[in-house]
Amino acid sequence: MLKTVSVPEAFVPIFEKAQEYVAKFFSERKDIPEQGTIEIFGQRYILVRASSMSVEFFEMIQNLYADKGEEEALGVARSLLFDIAHTMAIADARSFAERMGVVDPIAKLSAGPIQFAHSGFSFVEISEESRPTPDEDFYLLYDHPFSFESDSWLAAGKTTDFPVCVMNAGYASGWCEDSFGVPLVATEILCRAKGDDHCRFIMAHPSKIEGFIADYLRQQPGLAKHVTRYEIPGFFSRKKIEDELAAREEQYRGIFEASTNTLLIVDNGGEIIHANPAASQLFEYALADLQGMELTRLFLDPTFFDEVMAQMSEAGAFQGEVVATAKSRRLYHLEVRAARFRYRKKDSLLLVVHDITERKHAQLALRRANDMLEQRVSERTRQIEAVNAELQELNERLRSARDHAVDANRAKSVFLANMSHELRTPLNAIIGYAELIEEELEGAKDETHLKDLRRIGTSAFHLLALINDVLDVSKIEAGKMDVFIETFDANELIEDVAETVETLAARNQNELVFEFQGEHRTVAADRTKVRQILYNLLSNACKFTDRGTITLRAEVVADADDVEWLELEVVDSGIGIPEDRLEELFQPFRQADESTTRKYGGTGLGLAITRSFCELMGGSVIARSVVGEGSTFSVRIPRRVGSAELVEAP
Repeated sequence: MLKTVSVPEAFVPIFEKAQEYVAKFFSERKDIPEQGTIEIFGQRYILVRASSMSVEFFEMIQNLYADKGEEEALGVARSLLFDIAHTMAIADARSFAERMGVVDPIAKLSAGPIQFAHSGFSFVEISEESRPTPDEDFYLLYDHPFSFESDSWLAAGKTTDFPVCVMNAGYASGWCEDSFGVPLVATEILCRAKGDDHCRFIMAHPSKIEGFIADYLRQQPGLAKHVTRYEIPGFFSRKKIEDELAAREEQYRGIFEASTNTLLIVDNGGEIIHANPAASQLFEYALADLQGMELTRLFLDPTFFDEVMAQMSEAGAFQGEVVATAKSRRLYHLEVRAARFRYRKKDSLLLVVHDITERKHAQLALRRANDMLEQRVSERTRQIEAVNAELQELNERLRSARDHAVDANRAKSVFLANMSHELRTPLNAIIGYAELIEEELEGAKDETHLKDLRRIGTSAFHLLALINDVLDVSKIEAGKMDVFIETFDANELIEDVAETVETLAARNQNELVFEFQGEHRTVAADRTKVRQILYNLLSNACKFTDRGTITLRAEVVADADDVEWLELEVVDSGIGIPEDRLEELFQPFRQADESTTRKYGGTGLGLAITRSFCELMGGSVIARSVVGEGSTFSVRIPRRVGSAELVEAP
């Protein structure tokens, strides 16, 4: 007959056998106080006062964690009691199973409630609704009519609003977990210590227990209002949290080690607990040597750490400067920031150290420079006054010289314009007579004189082109270059220029490609100047390209403000131009270098005239080039220059 436990009828025979064994076990007890020993069936036991493991334990933990709040204190107390009891029960269950020689889960479990009764934990009543199976569907519903924990609270006259039978829950779930081979937890949902009629528990797999409690309360709606502030033990969740904390600590350690800032963790006495590699590099000590070192060995001011602690007490943070020494006796100026830091469960300080030696040296140098400057100010003031007087006189001279230079430049431009005009008249006569004589000698047998005459004509044409360029530059500088606007077909103009430069291209066996994109081809601009721009760019491309390709692209485009532009682009595959010399090409009489002039000839006026013509019409020209790959010159001219009317060609 069962006396120490109440179980469903089907389990009675198994529990009667366990009751017989456990009763015999506890009957063999020896108390030997002179040896401080209580021995039961050959094993040593201890007696613990029930109240010290329940109501008094909760009170001590609440006092210890008063600054953390009641909930956290209760959580700590419950966790400790549950984990201790759960672990003890697993060990006891294994010992009893070995002694009883049983392997069946129910047989293993049977000794647990009976051992509970003999050891003074509680009397156990297992409900018929229970389904103890060795899997995640394990379900045990049971009461403890005489729980030592709830009785301790009632005997002390204490009232509570949360279940207190934590060790009972931990011990029972630990015993059953070892018996059935699956993780189990038990939760007390009703407790006599908070005024309920029973101390009632539900035991299940951690993944199922919340659902089982919810199902039970749905089946017992009258009990729902009494089931308050129960807690599902977090033995496994705490392990998960600990793993997460360990992973996070590993992550922080990685950041700490990889930081380029010098980091030191010190205790409240100024001893270095931990340092990162940056600290080792700065102070020239191995990390192992830095650990345990006093800061006074690094910081020359022996009172510095006292100042840190004093300011930390007042403001909770610190920022200051100190002189430190490395292992090699090299001195550093350091900026130190300190903050409270919890390290290995102890209050510590985190010091973030920056080397400001160079900044200090710079400040010192600046201060010295300021002192020297102040010393020289008075002397310099007198010198400046004298220099100012000289500068005023010099400015007057420069102003006069500038006026003379402007007049001289203007006179030069006028002279060049006049001279160029005067030179063209006899030169045109030379060209005309040379052509007449050439016509007369066409049928003559004397080819030598004919070749000489052609050379005279070629040289004269070259000289005429040079004079025209000089005349254009002179007019531009003298401000006498006029713009004559007319409407013309840009495509026809391009074809005209193409015929002119074909001979130039053929000399170096170059291929000419002309592309006009889009439908709009009518332009209102200075036709002559646009033609000159194209001729200058194409002739340069032909000159500096050998057996390559020269491409002229033309297109009328509109910008974001709906202003239309004629865009011209000349691309060659020639020798290219160094990037640092591109802008110089647009200056009069300038080429890429002297070797260019010697090899290819020219005066360097063509691109200067091209830019001036573009700007006179409100446009621009830019150049891009890669040495050995070729050059690109891009021209942009308003499709309608000034206020000219634009009439589309039919």
